[in-house]
Amino acid sequence: MVIDKNVSITGAGPGKTTILAPQTLVAGEDGNTSIVEIHGGASAALSQLAVSGPGSGTCSDGALGSGIRVLGGARLDLGHARVTHITDTPAAPCAHSAVAVFVGDFPVGTGSVTIHESEISDYQGSAVTVLNQGSTATIVNSTVTGHPRLSTDGIGFIAGAAGRVTGNTISGNDCREPDPACGPDFFGETQHVGIAAGTSTVVEHNRLIGNHVGIYAVGGSDSIGHNDITRSSYFGMALQDGSFTIREDRIDGGVGGVAVVAARTDTQALLDGVRIRRTSGAPVRTFECCGFNATVTVQP
Repeated sequence: MVIDKNVSITGAGPGKTTILAPQTLVAGEDGNTSIVEIHGGASAALSQLAVSGPGSGTCSDGALGSGIRVLGGARLDLGHARVTHITDTPAAPCAHSAVAVFVGDFPVGTGSVTIHESEISDYQGSAVTVLNQGSTATIVNSTVTGHPRLSTDGIGFIAGAAGRVTGNTISGNDCREPDPACGPDFFGETQHVGIAAGTSTVVEHNRLIGNHVGIYAVGGSDSIGHNDITRSSYFGMALQDGSFTIREDRIDGGVGGVAVVAARTDTQALLDGVRIRRTSGAPVRTFECCGFNATVTVQP
C-alpha cells in the first residue's frame, strides 16, 4: 500500500482488519520494500488495524525492508494498532531489513511518527528506527516485543533524530545466536538494546524487561529518568560519549547496572537517585578507550 496524500484509515480492530504483505513486494521511493509506504509529504492516520507480514522473500532475494515506511517529509499517526510478523520467510538474521516502523532517510530525508496505545512485535530487525536530523518520533503507552529467536533492537534514534519515548513496555531485545558481531565489548562488538537514545530524546517512565542493554544513550542527555529496567542480560543502562544526568531510574538484575563508556570523548555521568540491585557484578562500571576518561557521580 502506498499513501501519498492526506488520509485517515480506521479499521474494525487489529484482530479484525489487517493490511497484509503482498505476495510480491515492490521497491518504494528509497529502493527498499515495505508493506505500507507513506511519502510525498502526506499526513496519514492509521488506527484500529494491524499491519502484518511475513514477507515472501529471503535475505538474499526479495527481503522485506519494513512494515511501515515513512519518508519524504510524511507524517504518520498510528494508534490502537498492531505491527507484527515483520520478517522474511523463514525469519532469519538479515542485515538492514525487517524494521517494523522505519522513519526518515539518509543522508537526506525526514519523516515523523506518533505511535500510541499500539503493539509492535515479532520483527526481524528493530521495532522503530528513526533516522536523520529533522526526523521525529513520539512513542507512548505502547508495547514492543522482540523476536524470540533473533537478535533484535527495540526503539532507536539515529544520526540526530529526536523524540519522546514514555510509558511503554519494551522487552526481549537481546543477542541471540547466530550473531558473531554481538558481545560485551563496548569498543569492538555490538550490544542489542531496548531503547537507543540520542541527545534530543526524552526517555521516561518506561518498563524495560529482558533486553541485552535496557537503555543505550550516546552524546549526552538530561532527559532520562523514572524508568524501571529489569532482567537485562548485560547492563541496565549504558551511557557513552557525552554528559548525562539520570534521575530516579530503578535497575534490577543483569551483569551490571550502569556502564559509563568513553570511546570518542570524555564522558561524565550524574546518577541522581538511581536504584540498582541484584547485579552479578559491580553496579556501576566505567569503560575507557583511546585516552578518553569516564567519570561517575552518584547522588543518593
